[in-house]
Amino acid sequence: MKLRKLFLVSLLISSVSPADVSSRNMLRQRREIQNNTVELDLSYDFSVPGETFRISLIVILPQTIPGKQKILSIKYSPKPSRFFHENGNRYAEFVFVKPDKRMKVEIIIRAELLRYDLLTAREKREQDLFEGPGFEDFLKQEKYIEKDDPQIQEIAESIEGQTEAAIVKNIYNYVIDNLEYTLHGKKDWGAVKALQQKKGDCTEYADLFVSICRAKNIPARIVTGYTVRFDTDSSKHNWVEVYLQKYGWVPFDPSGGDIENFIFRNRAFDRMRPVYLYLTNIRNDEVLGNYHFARYTYWGDRARLTDSIKFKQPSPPFPKNH
Repeated sequence: MKLRKLFLVSLLISSVSPADVSSRNMLRQRREIQNNTVELDLSYDFSVPGETFRISLIVILPQTIPGKQKILSIKYSPKPSRFFHENGNRYAEFVFVKPDKRMKVEIIIRAELLRYDLLTAREKREQDLFEGPGFEDFLKQEKYIEKDDPQIQEIAESIEGQTEAAIVKNIYNYVIDNLEYTLHGKKDWGAVKALQQKKGDCTEYADLFVSICRAKNIPARIVTGYTVRFDTDSSKHNWVEVYLQKYGWVPFDPSGGDIENFIFRNRAFDRMRPVYLYLTNIRNDEVLGNYHFARYTYWGDRARLTDSIKFKQPSPPFPKNH
């Protein structure tokens, strides 16, 4: 039997907005929102109706990021075939030869999410700034981030501010004021099409925001990860980080701020709660076929994959094996 055509399928994105926090007892609230310990269950369920010879599933894994998150433990079932690093990211690959008709991969992540936003960045000492690698990759044009497009350049020239942070806030406001949040299917649009359609999901909000920042020569990047929700599995999310010379890399959530209430809108700019689990800041990840979260490949008849995401209150610790 001939080997069928190789198919690549990648999991796409959905958005969620951070929830509000009670305004009573502000001192206690400030202490409570500094960190958030969560447990995330990721499930990948395969259906293999035909004759499939081999399946490979690659999943991007979260890593500890100083000041933003601590990965306490990760548990896998079954154990991955291998772990590997590329471009600063960590991945697990699961390989199945002559797979069963039904298979399941489960990953349980326990993490402490730390509050990090513009306000907390301003409190950091200058010597605590994380410089990281050069900024060339975060100033260039790339797929979906069309910062050299004439329309993007014109918008960038029209946005001003007395400080770097004020410019970024005006970019944030421009994106929110000119896009309407909508779910439009699995295919990413990019910044230019989002402008043309005047709408998009969290991915388009992030792409447009980063495109305008880069057009103004401000280093910016897309962040892909999860936001904590206990009532739904729509936790896949994109937000952004901007490098401010005084504060280093600072996160913002443009789609999370697209709310009429002025207080909520500002919170997604400078008072972000610790509900963000970071995975990567690479917009076009070749390891994942330029998509997000995971990628599976099969040889032979078509294999189908459905994924589910569930946050829950942490259970007692389990041994580290990641």
